[in-house]
Amino acid sequence: MAYQATIKKQDLCAIFDIKGKAGAVAQRLWHLDLQLPENANTASAKGGQHLCWVGEGHWILLANANDERQLHDSLSPDDPDMECRVVMVSDVYAFFSVTGDEADDILAIASPLDTRQPIFADNGATFTELFGIRALVLRQSDGYNIAVERSYADMITQYFDKISKGGR
Repeated sequence: MAYQATIKKQDLCAIFDIKGKAGAVAQRLWHLDLQLPENANTASAKGGQHLCWVGEGHWILLANANDERQLHDSLSPDDPDMECRVVMVSDVYAFFSVTGDEADDILAIASPLDTRQPIFADNGATFTELFGIRALVLRQSDGYNIAVERSYADMITQYFDKISKGGR
């Protein structure tokens, strides 16, 4: 049985891994006018940028790849401020989108994370496993955006191909 879902590998994305106390992170990001998410495992969004609160003192900033250089310069990742560390990790991840009426079914096979609403909110964002591989999952209006380490992208593509056609 094939699923009513579309799975696509996405283009590169600007990604920054940010660690530190919330106040220091907010101060480092103030110029983006992007609010820190109010709850853990959620994301806030503005102007095509997404700030994901993925753990205690841990955020992931996602943006369009065209904005990477400007963000890199403005976030000063080489600043040794011990209260907030910013590391550009854009080259580390590959992104996939899973959209459509049965996107939840695809995620239910791929991940142990319960992505049903309201458990995984409309602005849900967290790390989980995808076919046993660490993955960042973000809910979007018609499905999910998923990031995995680039070295696993071909394997994840094969797994997605198999389950999207009804195989397990």
